Amino acid sequence: MTISTHLAAPALLVALFLAPACGAGTASGQDGGLPDGDAGASDAGPDDGGTDSGPGDGGDGGSDCPLGVICVDTLPFHDENDTGLSTARDLDGYGCAPGTDESGPERIYRVRLPTAGFFSAAVHDGAGVDVDLHLLASLDAADCLDRGDLSVAADLEAGFVYVVADTYVSGGVEHAGPYGLDLGLLVPSEGDCGLEVGTMARVNDGGNTLAMPATGPIVREAHLVTAEEPEPYPSAAREFIERHYALSQETTGLVMHRLESWAPLEGGSFYGAGIGSPTLLPVLEEGWYVNMYWQVSDRPARGTRMILRLPGTDRAVVVAAGHETGPGNLAHIGGTPEETHFYLGTSHLDVLTLGIAVDQSLPFGPRRCTGP
Repeated sequence: MTISTHLAAPALLVALFLAPACGAGTASGQDGGLPDGDAGASDAGPDDGGTDSGPGDGGDGGSDCPLGVICVDTLPFHDENDTGLSTARDLDGYGCAPGTDESGPERIYRVRLPTAGFFSAAVHDGAGVDVDLHLLASLDAADCLDRGDLSVAADLEAGFVYVVADTYVSGGVEHAGPYGLDLGLLVPSEGDCGLEVGTMARVNDGGNTLAMPATGPIVREAHLVTAEEPEPYPSAAREFIERHYALSQETTGLVMHRLESWAPLEGGSFYGAGIGSPTLLPVLEEGWYVNMYWQVSDRPARGTRMILRLPGTDRAVVVAAGHETGPGNLAHIGGTPEETHFYLGTSHLDVLTLGIAVDQSLPFGPRRCTGP
C-alpha cells in the first residue's frame, strides 16, 4: 500500500479480555419455576453447578440466587443440560418474538457481569432438539434484549442479566432435549482508530488502485488452519472444524455459535490454507483476520493491524492482515471471518470501512473508537 499522509496516531488502551471461553465458571441454583413458583422443586439438571441458595431475590438482581435459577458468578461458563428434565414452564413467549411458541420447558440462568462489555451466549443442541436462547434484562419475558436459535449478544453494563434456554414448540410438538450452553464476556479496547491514507493496488485492477481507507461490502470468509492445529490438515470442508471452533473460542474469548467451514482448496493441498504454512498464522489473528485482493507488491506484512469499522458508529474490530488474499470480486472491498461480523452485528456483504491502523500496537479484536 502506498501511503500519502497519516492521521494523528491514537493513544493505545490495552484490551481487557476475561478468561478463555471454553472453561467452566461457577454456578449455583436448582431447577424449578420462577422465584414465586414451586419452592419444592428439586430436580436439578446435569452439571447445573450446585443447589439453590435460599428463597431468592425475586428476580430483582440481589445477591441471593433466585429459586429455580442457575446462578453464574464466573465467566466464561459452560453447562451441559437438558430442557426435557426441567419442570419449569413459566415463560411461553418473549418480547423479542411474541409470535414464537416457546411454551416447552426452560432453564433459566442469572449471570453476574463484573464489568461492562460485550456479553454473548451460544447453544448447541442435537437432532430433533430445538432449544432457543433469550437474553433478558430481568425475569420478565417482555424485558427481552435479544433472542436467537443459536446465539444471543448485547453490549451490557455491569450487573445481572438473564439467559433462558427455552424449548421451541411447533405443531404442538415440544422439541426438548439435551444442549450445551456457553456464556462469555469481552471487554473491547478503547481509543483512537486512526487510519493511514493512501492507495491499494489490487489484482486485475487495470491500474486503478483503490483509495484507502475504503468503504464497501465485506465478505464473510471461511476459516483458516492455524499454528496450533497439527497435521494432517483438513482434507474436507468440515474435517476437524469443531476442534478449530473450540480453539478459536478459547483464544479469542468470543462466545458464539460458529458455522463457517474451512476455506476451499483453491489451488492448495488442504482445506483452510492461507498464504504459506499454517505455522505462520497465530490462532488469535485467524479469529480476527482480514483479506483484500491485494497485489503481492502491496500485500501487508503478516500481522499488520487493519481496522474494520461500522460506519457512523464507534464500533470496530482490529483485524490481522497479510495472511490470505481475496476475495476476487473487486466490487467487494475485502473479507473477514464470522467472528468479526458477529461482534459488529453485520452479515455477508454488509458495508464497512477498512484501513490500515496508524497505531500498529493495537490489540487484535473488538475496539470502541473515541476518534477520529
